Amino acid sequence: MAVPLAPHVRPARPAHLVHPAEADAAVAETTDMRSRILMQFHITGRCNLRCKHCYREDGDVQPLSTDDVKNIIDQYTKLLRLYNGIHGIKRRGHINITGGEPFIREDIRDILMYLGEHRERFSYGVLSNGSFIDDGMIKVLRETGASFVQLSIDGDRETHDSLRASGDYDRVLRKAEYLEKNGIRTYISFTANRDNHKHLPKVAKECRKAGVTKLWSDRLVPIGGGSELRDIAITADNIEDYLGSLRRAKGNFLTRKIYSKTMVSSNRALQFLGTDGCPYHCSAGDTLITVDEFGNVMPCRRMPIVCGNALETSLASIYFGDDTFRTLRMEHIPKECEGCKHKSVCRGGAKCQSYAVYGDFGRRDPGCPVKI
Repeated sequence: MAVPLAPHVRPARPAHLVHPAEADAAVAETTDMRSRILMQFHITGRCNLRCKHCYREDGDVQPLSTDDVKNIIDQYTKLLRLYNGIHGIKRRGHINITGGEPFIREDIRDILMYLGEHRERFSYGVLSNGSFIDDGMIKVLRETGASFVQLSIDGDRETHDSLRASGDYDRVLRKAEYLEKNGIRTYISFTANRDNHKHLPKVAKECRKAGVTKLWSDRLVPIGGGSELRDIAITADNIEDYLGSLRRAKGNFLTRKIYSKTMVSSNRALQFLGTDGCPYHCSAGDTLITVDEFGNVMPCRRMPIVCGNALETSLASIYFGDDTFRTLRMEHIPKECEGCKHKSVCRGGAKCQSYAVYGDFGRRDPGCPVKI
């Protein structure tokens, strides 16, 4: 078995600059998560919505059986043990369960209970549209120790509903408030494009009213369904406008020296250029591994390079031995970034953006505005 290259560990932020919601958030983008390996697991391709910018191109497939799902979870546990041993750490892992819409599976309770049985080894969260979350599901999420449920809002009411479904904006906010009131931390994801980013401050205000734990945003990646929206993807020419919207959304979360409940994150690729966020470099293939609803293994769902199949080859063998994964773990800096003062911490920005635009994840992020 090939020995993996060591992952880059981002320097910690001074404690006085860390919002409490960020300090203990069980997600890959926070500082502590950079040194543990996360799996994003798409347990189904089925979904009751047809969002225009979704990276999925079809949505009516569910080939993985319950046993297949549990087998892949077990494989992740073995990968985690090997990863920790090689790097000399004792980290709990983390799995993000997603789809499609994960709660659409009839066996979702069984899957969540299985995840809960392994909580000493890893935490888990669910990325969902919230349609199927009810009192019974809340009970299961609490019993199994879910770290969070993530929902999505992508603009003001009119914009969001045009991208997702009529009435969905209000439904998501109601569901977020419902989850928080029942003790389930809720994150809101905002997929930003050239037109909708200006709504970020308004969405942040609504999230605070609903008591959401965290709002975070990242740029539209023009792949899958999102390729049809390539013309409104954020580019180097307009990314500073987006960063301005994000800055206004963050605002001053300290009011009378008391932290607002809702933390607005700015720790994604390139966001440190226009906000107080930490420098971030892409974790795909390093501390992130993705498995889709067919068992295909990829570095990232937004960079859909299939490197093997977990139903045929172990996750550990793919992670440690595949050439793409090994290349992504190298401390490669794009040629276009030579001379940039941020190159050692940014390393070219989001690889999925480069892959979507150029077909080459080794290129500089096409959204980078830095002049060299």
